[in-house]
Amino acid sequence: MLRKSVLITGACGGIGEEVVSLFAKNNYNIVATYYKSGTEKIKAICDKYNVKLKAIYLDLKDENSIKACIEQAFNEDYLECAICNAGISKAEILLSDESVENIDELISTNLRGTILCNKYLAKGFLKLKRGNIINISSIYGLYGGACEVVYSATKAGIIGLTKALAVELAPFNIRVNAVAPGFIETKMTARFADEQDKIKDLTPLKRLGKAEDVANAVYFLATDMSKFITGEVVTISGGALRF
Repeated sequence: MLRKSVLITGACGGIGEEVVSLFAKNNYNIVATYYKSGTEKIKAICDKYNVKLKAIYLDLKDENSIKACIEQAFNEDYLECAICNAGISKAEILLSDESVENIDELISTNLRGTILCNKYLAKGFLKLKRGNIINISSIYGLYGGACEVVYSATKAGIIGLTKALAVELAPFNIRVNAVAPGFIETKMTARFADEQDKIKDLTPLKRLGKAEDVANAVYFLATDMSKFITGEVVTISGGALRF
């Protein structure tokens, strides 16, 4: 039996690892990208579920790196889905005080990088006349966040990308959706430890999100359970709109 494969960018982060685990548990071979972190944890996950792992270095600021990575992914057995999860954040700061260097890095990594990933994924899936792309945005992309203006702008851009590309690729049996997490417990959000009680109070479900909450939504969008869904943004925030 031919085993399906899934591409997961940013696979070594908290959300990425949980996505790897859920897909591996469901018998997918994993094509995982890494940047600074090593792949030891995700290798252990794949070994646990006896699935194949192909780890590929990816620099979202480098088009050649993106193109080469995605071309390698399409060389794997039956690439069914791609999750564009990789991205960065910066320390909270007023836009009036933000450096041009940080602005450029956020835009080139989160927005330009995700656009280019979608470009080369679309090219590959068009040849197959099928496919599924899931982009990871943020509720800041929907509602904005004070002192997170540039980050919010990049995540809003990912939502616009998702909706437009979904319309463009629908005639070719290719779906494109996005997931917009709220406050999720990861290393990236650990710097907000002192504010977690306040965040819980602002969340209708009165708890912080877990990486598995995001992974479950991603998996749903990746499977035939959502085969009539495209161009949508699924919010995973416990009902919160702002923090």
